[in-house]
Amino acid sequence: MKILYITQYFYPEIGATTNRALANVRNFAENGHDVTVLTEMPNHPRGIIFEDYKRKLFIKEKMENFHIHRVWVYTNPKKSSITRLFFYGSFMLLGTLHTVFNWKNFDLVYVTSPPLFVGKIGLWLKKIYPNIKFVFEVRDLWPDAAIEMGELNNPKIIHFSHKLEKALYNNSNLIIAVTQRFKQRIIKKGIPKEKIKVIRNGSDLSYQKINPQPELLSKYKKSYNFLVVYAGNLGLAQNLKTILQAAKKLEMEKIGFLFLGSGPEKQKLLDHKKREKINNVHFVGEIPKVEVNKYFSIADCGVIPLRNIKVFETTIPSKLFDYMSASLPILLGVKGEAKEILQEAEAGISFEPDSAEDLTEKILVLKNNPEQMEKYQNNGRKFVSKNFNRNKLATQLLSILEILVEKK
Repeated sequence: MKILYITQYFYPEIGATTNRALANVRNFAENGHDVTVLTEMPNHPRGIIFEDYKRKLFIKEKMENFHIHRVWVYTNPKKSSITRLFFYGSFMLLGTLHTVFNWKNFDLVYVTSPPLFVGKIGLWLKKIYPNIKFVFEVRDLWPDAAIEMGELNNPKIIHFSHKLEKALYNNSNLIIAVTQRFKQRIIKKGIPKEKIKVIRNGSDLSYQKINPQPELLSKYKKSYNFLVVYAGNLGLAQNLKTILQAAKKLEMEKIGFLFLGSGPEKQKLLDHKKREKINNVHFVGEIPKVEVNKYFSIADCGVIPLRNIKVFETTIPSKLFDYMSASLPILLGVKGEAKEILQEAEAGISFEPDSAEDLTEKILVLKNNPEQMEKYQNNGRKFVSKNFNRNKLATQLLSILEILVEKK
């Protein structure tokens, strides 16, 4: 097959989106398919285009055994509804133009969202080349999540977004959802269940339990007898202020907190830390994926918060599987499908989303139960290896796509 894989975010950008996309693309190419990735000039999450890609409109690259086509996007470190619209819109327009002029008679166009606007490229390509198979992947229920979080409140944009969402669901040949609850929500929007397949997120198992790194122990843990790590996007959806509030309560317990990553809420979190004089929280910044395991090695557990809104009960944060892979006991502040997976894995405990008080209590529960912590460590790695190996999931996805293309 000739596959065009469209994702706004891709390597060398860091994050769950890029990890999933890279695993899928690698798997497709290793199985003999001709794969081209359409993506942006890397800039996420800071909103500044990486040095090697500045002042360029289009770039064609080869990585391993697949091709990458990059297009310029409007970027701005300051995130607002206007800057986001220009950001998404520029990729949508330039991505479509570039693909039309570099068309390779693709058999299948695979579009992964969010952002939802990236799906418009697939719609246009399907209209221009009606014989292609168009697959739409739903990694987040947008615009529902943005509306419930209060990020999206302009009635005209909401109307346009719902209209685009409906068009994507109706015109795609297949929908890939990353959770069972996503599938149920899409079915409730009037889409036949036969059109939707579920391929969950997973881990590539590159994170694993290793000996604690002496230099990091000295730098980040010498003052603490228990260290909690958060690794991921510092965004609005996570409500990371909850962790800072819990940290303030636990200063006298010699419990430390480590934040790995960056994102639009970072400065607000730093301001809150300074204002409240919270001394047991450390922001490390963006870390290359190959270095993250070193930081996991000094942590006692990993925390996963999401805001307490209904739509997040349908999601499964990918860091759930990465923490399991690294044998990190988990503190999970997410209801729904993610909580059910954690309970099945017996790899950690849950706390009430948005509740600093409950998070504080659950951290102390873990700290004071070393034998249970050891069980969680062992259970997590075994469970994710068996059930959520990202390469196996990519192979399942490929089988579904091959069947789809074979159909006339």
